[in-house]
Amino acid sequence: MTTPTAAGLSPRTIIQLPITRQLAEQYLGNTVVPGEFEPSRMWGLCSRLVDVTAAESGAQARAYHGLAEDELNFPAGDGLFVLRFQAHWPALFQASFGGQSTAGAARLGSTLVLPDPFLGTGYTKYAPAAVPEYWLELTDVPVGAEIWHFAEDGAEGWEQALARYPGRFTGWHAFPAAETLGLPSDRVAPAPDGSIPRGPVVTFQGSPYLADFGPNPGEATVYRAAEDGTMMSRPLEFELCDEVTYRRLLASWRGSRFEVLAVADGIATLALTTGNAEEAAHLGLPSAGRHAWRTQAPTDELTEVTEETRQIAAP
Repeated sequence: MTTPTAAGLSPRTIIQLPITRQLAEQYLGNTVVPGEFEPSRMWGLCSRLVDVTAAESGAQARAYHGLAEDELNFPAGDGLFVLRFQAHWPALFQASFGGQSTAGAARLGSTLVLPDPFLGTGYTKYAPAAVPEYWLELTDVPVGAEIWHFAEDGAEGWEQALARYPGRFTGWHAFPAAETLGLPSDRVAPAPDGSIPRGPVVTFQGSPYLADFGPNPGEATVYRAAEDGTMMSRPLEFELCDEVTYRRLLASWRGSRFEVLAVADGIATLALTTGNAEEAAHLGLPSAGRHAWRTQAPTDELTEVTEETRQIAAP
């Protein structure tokens, strides 16, 4: 897929990504749904906080994000739930160019095809002000990310932080405000069987380590298992590392491109990488959350299996 330039983003840019109440419940509960959802990952249409910060209520926040007409996913009266985080690596984002059909998106060098209220112009469906919009590919939640809720009508204290993310092996830590909204928290659940390591990989003193972005731009939180199996972590600045890369396993299935998330007993869990709702419908893929589609397939049906490695920082 051609990646349009994600102009206006730096590692320090604060991103706001709307999520449905159902997704908020799954994140806050550290809920793992095998084949469908992991609370350590995120994706979707988002905007810079600086472009939406003038909103003074949940209703206005929905409008800024172009969601006023999407009452199925973001019903009036419920305010708005969002993920907030620093961009860290802008290569994970692309301007939201696309179309209502595969052919229309292809004319813009994109595969992004999503239902209304998606415009495909790089902006949210919001009048009279145009708000820049980005598509974030399926990626790992960075250390320091937060979940916020904006009350519907706005009032004193209408913005509430609900949880913070210390890392994938710790899970989301909920604040008391989450309980008042009827969003219970729970301990982090183990990853699905056969999960394939993916995301940032830091090579430090000759050894590679799985990592998360953050807590600060230009840093990664690196994980290592102790002798008793406990996961230990430490932040490392990129400039101190031998190399920092971003890795994922890709494969083709029935002519479309997927990321392979897990393999167990000869069955692969696949996530569509194109962000193309028309393609997902053609393949009969089940929904795995808003603007996400996954399926499971025998590993012997996969072709063009490739580990994609993208360079983030080198000496």
